[in-house]
Amino acid sequence: MVSSNDMIPSTAGSTSNAVKPLPKHPEVFVVIPTIRDVEFLNNWADQFRDVTIVICEDQPKKSVKIPKVGKKTYHYSWQEIDADLGDDGWIISRRNSAIRSYGFLKAYRLGAEVIITLDDDCYPVKNHPLIDLHLRNLRLSVPKHWVNTYPDARHLYTRGMPYLNRDEAPVMLSHGLWTHVMDHDGATHLQHLNFRAEFAEHFLQIIPHGAFFPMCSMNLAFRRELTPLMYFPLMGEDKNGNKWGYDRFDDIWCGIFAKKVMDAVGWAAINGAPFVRHEKASNPFHNLIKESNGVESNEQVWADIFPLGFKSTTAAQPSGMYAELAHQLKSYDSYFPELKKAMFIWSEQIEKS
Repeated sequence: MVSSNDMIPSTAGSTSNAVKPLPKHPEVFVVIPTIRDVEFLNNWADQFRDVTIVICEDQPKKSVKIPKVGKKTYHYSWQEIDADLGDDGWIISRRNSAIRSYGFLKAYRLGAEVIITLDDDCYPVKNHPLIDLHLRNLRLSVPKHWVNTYPDARHLYTRGMPYLNRDEAPVMLSHGLWTHVMDHDGATHLQHLNFRAEFAEHFLQIIPHGAFFPMCSMNLAFRRELTPLMYFPLMGEDKNGNKWGYDRFDDIWCGIFAKKVMDAVGWAAINGAPFVRHEKASNPFHNLIKESNGVESNEQVWADIFPLGFKSTTAAQPSGMYAELAHQLKSYDSYFPELKKAMFIWSEQIEKS
């Protein structure tokens, strides 16, 4: 359980959350899961000129056409996943966008300093530089226990912000947003079929310390050091075509697990710009069916994760803390013991990378 001392704001200057500054030109990898030709990448050609692209094709063998975009491209399917991970290949979901976890692992192994992930129906917003804005966010440090009321969350602090509680937490995760089609659940989408999200160029907010948020993988960036926490749980099908029983909660539950460890270490997440234009909405009726089994568990998971504590809370041990979190995760049904095993294996894969 969380001790009373955990509720007391620490002073500035703590070294437990220390990370190296990003270099001026970091190695940026963009990970994209897909089941179709990724011609949408041509729209990103100018912005992706200096990035490495990792395509995770959710098919037994590579078949999709990939345009020549980026400085280098890696292309993987189930065949490459299983050849690489062997008996551990089952931890990578199939028939589900959570297959992008393998792209994160490969980017980590290949030396990525920043990993960005997009869906294949997301397009640039004119005069809105995705890479530059994510990198700006990931260079920020923000107050840990206070939320600045200035809307862009940068260092123009408003009156009353304690001087000893500034620039305490490095931003390790940049959660971008979307114009046009929002990331709704099936029920909300059906209630707002014609809603279209507007562009808010300068919107930026700190996700408060100790709070969770609904993390969406359509437009997401994170520092290399966060990769041990960025495993997307088993969803869709296993490698033999058997249903896991849950769907559309992979990024959500990853966000809960990651944020819990981030709070303990003293790392921050930020939400807002950059935006992408999300063009295609998935079928809300299909989504209702996919989400139905996970709704009740989603209400339980975060509430049971919230009070947990850790034996170690240093930035040097995020992989061990993630495994410790997995050990404490409750087994609500037959799925969760398998998820716990997968989380342990993910930690092992990261540790030996």
